[in-house]
Amino acid sequence: MLLIGISSSILFEYAYQKLRKKRITVNDGTAAVTGMLMGLSLPVTAPFWALLLGTAFAIIVVKQLGGGTGRNLFNPAVSARVMLKVFFTPWITNWVLPGGGVDAVSTATPLEFIGHTARTVSPEVPSLWNLFLGIDLGGNVGETSKLLIIIGMIYLVVQKIITPAIPLLYIGTLAIIMFLYSGFNVDFMMTHVLSGTLFFAAVFMATDYSSGALTLKGKMFFAVGCGLLTAFLRIVFNLPGGVGFAIIAMNMIAPWLDKQCTPRIYGHEKIIRIRGSREPHS
Repeated sequence: MLLIGISSSILFEYAYQKLRKKRITVNDGTAAVTGMLMGLSLPVTAPFWALLLGTAFAIIVVKQLGGGTGRNLFNPAVSARVMLKVFFTPWITNWVLPGGGVDAVSTATPLEFIGHTARTVSPEVPSLWNLFLGIDLGGNVGETSKLLIIIGMIYLVVQKIITPAIPLLYIGTLAIIMFLYSGFNVDFMMTHVLSGTLFFAAVFMATDYSSGALTLKGKMFFAVGCGLLTAFLRIVFNLPGGVGFAIIAMNMIAPWLDKQCTPRIYGHEKIIRIRGSREPHS
């Protein structure tokens, strides 16, 4: 799935730019990253045609038609994942327990037992330790082991590729809300934190440069907003996860957040009023 996701994303970007006679940008690695995230965002039972459809939508519709690298309003991988979930749910949410192969008996995601107004943890939900390590846990390829995701986050932070503020604020906001909503039930809170795509999306998707906020305060508000919306969608609607919808919603207001959080230059307007139009100003 990783091989198909990465190679098809590179091919779709190259073909589109070649046909449109645009500058070829596959060497910048962004298409490969999108393809990798798409491969990790689906379960092992997802058919390859669904993965190809997702990468085509992410690269051509969201990324290229959206302006290309650095000009995307929406995160390509998140948008494609949401599109597939909305239109092709029977094929991409058929969770299976590991070890039984693709023909194993389907299993529900833990979020189906703790979402939609639930305030307690069902006995059918795996233990917190199993949720953390990804033991006997069905789900998307990249979301099961939170330990491996944390290792990946530490590497990205050390390499100064992402700031830890975004994933920590995202996860922390959802944790606080679930803690208060459940009546201070730590087990319920931690089950929500360790279930679903929260960790994966907070580290690898909410930290996207082009579709997120650019200012420091904007990034913080963006992360908190993602946490608030994810918690709202999990509590109110029978919608396991809700992470993708939350990130897309925050992508839409990211430019507004940057506008509100941009530092003001005090005295600039006063100088303009005194000088009028007789002297040029920038």
